Amino acid sequence: MRKFIFIAFVFCVSATNAQEFNLTDTYDVANQRTVGQEEEDTWAVDVIVTNNPEKSIATLNIADFGLLDEIRISVLEEPALEGITEILKITLEYNTCCASTEEQYYLVTADYDVIALPGIKNEYGYDPISDIHYIFPNQPFGKEGTILRAVVQYTETHTIKDISVLRSIAWNDDDFGQEEALTAINY
Repeated sequence: MRKFIFIAFVFCVSATNAQEFNLTDTYDVANQRTVGQEEEDTWAVDVIVTNNPEKSIATLNIADFGLLDEIRISVLEEPALEGITEILKITLEYNTCCASTEEQYYLVTADYDVIALPGIKNEYGYDPISDIHYIFPNQPFGKEGTILRAVVQYTETHTIKDISVLRSIAWNDDDFGQEEALTAINY
């Protein structure tokens, strides 16, 4: 019986410490402008701190702006990474013949300094059977002191079936390389 109580306690602690990204109004997009030739349909927008519009967190270049369906800004608080107060995730959702998303992740310090991670793109021809995400230490399947980039595979009922780690980034190493955005395609 004690063994069962201990296992239940460990499970509850793990579940309460696990967090997900939540939509936020702390940040906003502003200063929409064209980039290059107007016929290219490429635009730039700034991600700003809502209560301090002069503080720009990032500039996003959005190709095919006319196909952009939505920009979502969400935050993962207290990600269990030393010196980082939150992780900012910006999702650009496109709807054309197939749905696709681009996700940009920014590690934010208390002074709103940011460290960008390489972007991730996911394309879906139908219900996703897998996609790519970053997993941080305080999330389910997270690893202490490490940022994981992983392929998450789903069952038909949209529960997690399997996780395959693509890259493990030790937090004390801020050299993320000059990687291109990673793309997962589901057709």
